[in-house]
Amino acid sequence: MDKRDASSPICGWNVGVRLAVDHAQVASQERRWSVWLLRGLLGVLFLGPLLAPLLQATRLPLLAGAGALARDVLAHYVCPTPVRSYALFGFPMAVCARCWGATIGMVLAWALVSRARPGLAGSSIRRLLAALYPAYLAIPWPVRLMLTTLPFLLWHLEIHAWVAAPRTVLLLNGANAGFWAGLWLLTIWPGPRIARTC
Repeated sequence: MDKRDASSPICGWNVGVRLAVDHAQVASQERRWSVWLLRGLLGVLFLGPLLAPLLQATRLPLLAGAGALARDVLAHYVCPTPVRSYALFGFPMAVCARCWGATIGMVLAWALVSRARPGLAGSSIRRLLAALYPAYLAIPWPVRLMLTTLPFLLWHLEIHAWVAAPRTVLLLNGANAGFWAGLWLLTIWPGPRIARTC
């Protein structure tokens, strides 16, 4: 039997292997884009609120205007309490301490997932993280969703019942909500598997 014959079992097997390899390469490429997009979003969310007051502090017409525009847009459409923001160089950050804390929490959740690589030797903290994330994934999704929404109920109570809460409390409350939301998002984002291997 000729190996180049399309009906040959060897040729059919090679085609199957080639298709599997091609599919794995495409999936790997999609995961890379997913991780790249996730890192980009987290970077913008973390650095954007810091960048607005820094641009305003330059007092250059175009840069200061861009910083003020970013602050106004985020304060109007995203942040529920923009007056509770930290100030840098005399200019308020683009979001309140709570919203920025949420971003910090999301970054911490991504760091936890990216460090939770199974089978890696290392510190006891890394081994603990490698055990905790699969345990979190073993929780039924409605419970995971509840763990995500409860900290946001604290936001509601804080905004309406404790209006004069210190900014540090806002930051910690936001980080708590952002951490759980980030952990939940990483379970539905095409990146949790990737985050454990990148």
